[in-house]
Amino acid sequence: MEYKVQINSLDNFKAWSGGLTTLNTVRERGGVDTLTVICEDIFSGNTPTEVQINDWLWFDSDFIYQALGYDDLLEAS
Repeated sequence: MEYKVQINSLDNFKAWSGGLTTLNTVRERGGVDTLTVICEDIFSGNTPTEVQINDWLWFDSDFIYQALGYDDLLEAS
């Protein structure tokens, strides 16, 4: 069985754990619309699962913060 949910914005996505931390940071800074566009580009042509979206938010937070210009949040290498 396949179950699909369509969301128009990541603001409506129910993230958890580290994905929620990243999403809440972006929400606080007003970048959800831009993040939604980036997400659509990243997963273009594919329908990601909720886990894939959450893992992207969680484990690619440096990429997300850099793409949104949040350089102050990037982890020092």
